[in-house]
Amino acid sequence: MDATTIIAAVGVLGGLTGGGVALFNSRKAVRWKRAELASNFLKDFYNTPELVFAGRCLDWNGGKLVLPENLRPYMPNGEQCIEHDRHVFAQALRPDLQIHEMDDDPRIQIYRTSMDSFLSWLSLVASALDRKLFIVADLQDVGYWAAKIQSEVVVHGFILAYGYRENIEKLIRFYRRGKSPYRNWMFPVNDYAAEQLVGREPRGRVSHHDRSDDA
Repeated sequence: MDATTIIAAVGVLGGLTGGGVALFNSRKAVRWKRAELASNFLKDFYNTPELVFAGRCLDWNGGKLVLPENLRPYMPNGEQCIEHDRHVFAQALRPDLQIHEMDDDPRIQIYRTSMDSFLSWLSLVASALDRKLFIVADLQDVGYWAAKIQSEVVVHGFILAYGYRENIEKLIRFYRRGKSPYRNWMFPVNDYAAEQLVGREPRGRVSHHDRSDDA
């Protein structure tokens, strides 16, 4: 090779190397921004007492729950705690609940308000995943709530009636049919409280993961 050919070859090699490094750094920056956004979503959850409270309402079948400050005005004397009651919880989430029925127990409006906020947050996560702002691997913890929501029959009617179905079912598809540690995570179906409501049947259910899809 003459000197001109060697110089040209070195230039091409340098350009390819530089392009490869730039592409690597670009992809790394995208992953970092994606992970940062997912982290901010999770921080919003844990830094919002109302969302944490709603999660505990789903997780616990009884016991005392500390009320977030913004929900305490619903209590007659501004109490800081409530006795968690699954029957009242089920009543609060009835799609056909009448306004006057909220006066039966202050916990009804507390449960309803907090669960509305919780489902709104989950819908935002589903929308962000759908737009590929981040991926399931960046926000694995939400898979727990996707599995939990499926098992909670008393929430399904509320989801269907108030426009959350599309996003919640997207969330379930992302976490229950994709590559996620919660793909096969199963909770027993918790419909006891719903069936105890006199004269009522559990409302429509949000789609469950069909394990036959794995075949």
